[in-house]
Amino acid sequence: MPGGDSFDQQNAVSLKLPTFWKSQPQVWFEQAEVQFHIRQITTDTTKYYYVVSALDQDTAEQIIDFLPRPPKDNKYGGFKTLLLNTFGLSRHDRVAKLLHMNGLGDRKPSALMDEMLALMDGHTTCFIF
Repeated sequence: MPGGDSFDQQNAVSLKLPTFWKSQPQVWFEQAEVQFHIRQITTDTTKYYYVVSALDQDTAEQIIDFLPRPPKDNKYGGFKTLLLNTFGLSRHDRVAKLLHMNGLGDRKPSALMDEMLALMDGHTTCFIF
């Protein structure tokens, strides 16, 4: 390279994330992170911009204070936390849903258990289980 200057070269990557799912933000982020991994996207700022581009108008309006002034470092992590805290179920909401679930109905027992475990969100110490 002339002059001894060095620079980081990044290859253009094509990625179109689905519109953000306010009703299932954790699942949406799991899928987004898989897409980042497949396309070898590791840069914090790039991940942040992809996630912002996947917001619909209503979602963007709810978190408008963050968008014009993201932090210099950890943009993606901070934004992910904000979206999960804003749209994810609180611990209280999860417990209420568990305690007030409909019965088995016409579902298989495994489908009911999957729904219950999803509401547990990885917590293993619970009197119900």
